[in-house]
Amino acid sequence: NKFIMRKLLFACFLTCFLSSSLHGQQKKSNGQIPVLAWVGVPESETTIERFKELKDAGFTHNFSFYSSADAFDKALRIAEKTGMKMVLNCPELKTEPEKTAKRFMKSKALVAYYLADEPGRSAFPELGQWARRIQTVDIKKFCYLNLFPNYAPASALGTDTYREHVNLFIKEVPLQVLSFDHYPVVGATNADVRDIWYENLEIFSDEASKANKPFWAFALTVAHGPYPIPTLPALRMQIYSNLAYGAQGIQYFTYQTPPNPEWDFNNAPITKEMKRNHVYDMVKAMNQEIRALSAVFLGAEVVSINHTGANIPKGTRR
Repeated sequence: NKFIMRKLLFACFLTCFLSSSLHGQQKKSNGQIPVLAWVGVPESETTIERFKELKDAGFTHNFSFYSSADAFDKALRIAEKTGMKMVLNCPELKTEPEKTAKRFMKSKALVAYYLADEPGRSAFPELGQWARRIQTVDIKKFCYLNLFPNYAPASALGTDTYREHVNLFIKEVPLQVLSFDHYPVVGATNADVRDIWYENLEIFSDEASKANKPFWAFALTVAHGPYPIPTLPALRMQIYSNLAYGAQGIQYFTYQTPPNPEWDFNNAPITKEMKRNHVYDMVKAMNQEIRALSAVFLGAEVVSINHTGANIPKGTRR
């Protein structure tokens, strides 16, 4: 219930906060935790005004789908002027990875190369080869993709267990940064939380730590299917839990409402008509909190995570 979930979140957050705070002070980091907009400023709206709007909401990274390298180049130049970071995503990165990486690698606004979203086990060898081709040209930027959540079926994972899926991916695809998506809040009132969410965080954080690699995690900002329009408390629960488990980057799905004809929803921070709504204001407020706590969490090591209460989430430790 809501009371139990509040207790669980507080205990989880407090334990990590106290331990990582000291480590964060030792790091004396003046940086900011990356905040990425998934389905960010669309190609058709590639303007300084749109990028400033994204930055004003507290985002540091933009991820959009571009129809060509030239279209991405236009966005990259605007990102350089506005202080935004970009994830490269265009068809040429797949067909000519070395040439495309060479074209953009010197830009200070470029941070990553996008490979895929939620790949199955059978795709790992090809993704590993693709990443290595890019890395022969540019090892300073990272290759980027999202892994499935633990509620994906075995047929999608291609493995018997979720931990095996993550472990095999780390071994076979040489990424510098790991990422996964899991949207735990379901139901119309934002009161229902998937009972395997914290288990997902436990597994992913553990495997990333053993591989000595940072990981990024998500919060949901667009209603669709079983997922409701988010509230600020729901965003906080997702994001602070991610940070407590050691996430070094926060991602929102999505920034703009995707132009998907199958979705009747139009309630991401930026609507299909490119208008701001109340979710934009919530995300902006949330990102101000993330920025204020970046010195604590950025570069911090998770010492331990424990939960309290009459019932603790599956896969966690009391």
